[in-house]
Amino acid sequence: MTKLLFIFFSSFIVIAAFSQPQTSSLIFAHNDYAKPNPFYHAYALEVDYIEADVFLKRGKLLVAHTRLEINDARSLDSLYLRPIKTMIIKNNGAVYASGKKLTLMIDLKTEGDATLKVLVNRLQDYPELINSKNFVMAVSGNMPEPSTWKNYPDFIHFDGRPGTQYNQEQLARVELISDSFRNYSHWDGKGKIPEADQSKILSVIKNAHALGKPVRFWAIPDNTIGWTTLNGLLVDILNTDHIAEATAFMKRR
Repeated sequence: MTKLLFIFFSSFIVIAAFSQPQTSSLIFAHNDYAKPNPFYHAYALEVDYIEADVFLKRGKLLVAHTRLEINDARSLDSLYLRPIKTMIIKNNGAVYASGKKLTLMIDLKTEGDATLKVLVNRLQDYPELINSKNFVMAVSGNMPEPSTWKNYPDFIHFDGRPGTQYNQEQLARVELISDSFRNYSHWDGKGKIPEADQSKILSVIKNAHALGKPVRFWAIPDNTIGWTTLNGLLVDILNTDHIAEATAFMKRR
């Protein structure tokens, strides 16, 4: 009888654990500038992160995926900084009227220090962005070494990497921890992810959470099964090219 009761209550605990509501992952609009309506489409969906690849060319910050696609008309100012300023003014200092946080992730495609210095100078013309209570400016890509981060204003945050040792001052500047999904798994979003791959991913998540930082993987299986699996593994941020679909999926969850 005692053994039967033990089995019953053990089964109840397992079922209860798996029936708990799943925390929704945040949405990262990957390569937003490549969409038909950069910024505005992602903004209307109230995504949490918007990414733009940026090149420094003749002193200007231009948004493009590759050097061959650089167009002087597609500046960081026109595509992102000015629209964000407009929204912050409209919302009395908040980037979203709801009070939700938005991070603009600038993926530095040219030399990090030179590009970042120009970005800092440009942002001086946008005090609304610097002073907004729920807007964050972060950089990724060709980032300067963490030892030099202290040379940049504290309104600049950085994309951290698993396994990098940060001191407390540097860690305070890390906005999130990111890495390629392909460094841990080649699962394509069909069937079940291998348990060995799960273990590697969970290790990254555990270490990042121990530092108090959210986790993002890029190059994920960008479909419903991929989102479900990563959300179930407690990946904090879903990196997606399918913004509307992923946002609707998370709202349903």
